[in-house]
Amino acid sequence: MKTFCTARVMLVAVCLCLVGAPSSSFGWGSKGHKLINRMAAESLPADMPAFLKTPEAINEIEYLGPEPDRWRSRAEPELSTEQAPDHFIDLELADKIGALPRGRYEYIADLYAYIAAHPAEAAGMRPEKVGFQPYITEEVWQRLKSAMRDYRTLSAAHEDTKPVEAAILFYAGWLGHYVADGSQPLHTTIQYNGWAGPNPNGYTTSHDIHSKFESAFVDAAVNPSDVQPLMTPLKSIGDEWDDYLAYLRHTNSLVEQVYQLDKQHAFDGTGTPEGKQFVAERLAAGASMLRDLYVAAWVKSAEPVPEWHESQASTTGTQAVASSSPAATKGEPLNLAGASAGVSAASTVKMGHGGVFPPKITSSPVTIVLGTPQGKPKYQGIDLVGLIVDANGNPQQVRVVRPLGMGLDQKAIDAVKQYRFVPAQYKGKPVPVAINIEVRFQVY
Repeated sequence: MKTFCTARVMLVAVCLCLVGAPSSSFGWGSKGHKLINRMAAESLPADMPAFLKTPEAINEIEYLGPEPDRWRSRAEPELSTEQAPDHFIDLELADKIGALPRGRYEYIADLYAYIAAHPAEAAGMRPEKVGFQPYITEEVWQRLKSAMRDYRTLSAAHEDTKPVEAAILFYAGWLGHYVADGSQPLHTTIQYNGWAGPNPNGYTTSHDIHSKFESAFVDAAVNPSDVQPLMTPLKSIGDEWDDYLAYLRHTNSLVEQVYQLDKQHAFDGTGTPEGKQFVAERLAAGASMLRDLYVAAWVKSAEPVPEWHESQASTTGTQAVASSSPAATKGEPLNLAGASAGVSAASTVKMGHGGVFPPKITSSPVTIVLGTPQGKPKYQGIDLVGLIVDANGNPQQVRVVRPLGMGLDQKAIDAVKQYRFVPAQYKGKPVPVAINIEVRFQVY
């Protein structure tokens, strides 16, 4: 969660504190976080493990709702600084790197690649400035799923499950904090605490809107009875990463509505009916998504673990060269040669695992023509494109890892989508793998 008086923007924080700004606030405040966790736990379906639905378990999950905010104390400065970016993501900034990769470290690498290409933006595009919200959520969710898998194993063996039950409750409560943060629009935007930049609608630039909206107003005006009827029916989670990003993007679409309601004094004191309805809907959205993620973790914990699950490493990918050379203008195939380091992706073999043979390009039917070849090119550059080559040799989840801009990135994506591959092999069977491909441009 972002606040105006944290390590995230120390210079601004100092200035605000000097002029008597109110104290720091955290996502939804204690009341909001506890409310979301409790409602999610209370609405679990009957086929979830019984221990999760006991009064004691629900109370524990509720208590843990604000837990990560308890780690944001001056008494533990390193802990506070390290985990502060987990509470938010500025999607306007994150989207500059293209589609968000699933892995935290690939995301960090993509941000630094963007910085290398756009050094003037370096200060604002550092990972701790952009935020890690979906990454910590995915990571804690996977901890929960893993613990639930252990619970299944111990239960089947008629062994003691009490220790793993305690772990499950902790992960469930911990997860709730970040899912709740994800339902708060100001946790998804550069406009997190006062409108920044062009402001034609005259929204507040005061640095108290964040705490007023999520803490003071919730404490004064919103109760569980306002929120519970607004929870949505249980929804099956497909790919938890994709579904959670869709949830975050919907939250982000409501940023301006927060400022519009604030302009109407909807969050002052006990506010207005419109303000109360909006906040109750956001709290209900958090509780509903959290419940759905709990159920998804339980359901998916029964799935078999892929045999390459614990493998790590690297292999070579393929390099594609696209240029507006005379050969290209005649419709001849793109020149394919060289290699670049592969990357990992969820649900794929970890490249470099022993016995994995990388995919090979068999065709590249696309020709990219950029201008009329004459003399030296005006510009030359390389787009680094990430993709998953599925078990049928088809490119999937194609995205730009290291962009060039200038309208070239989409051309690179369109080209790579038409490549076909001999799929990677693992123990004699075709498997999906993630690779990077370089697409070279010459612009005349």
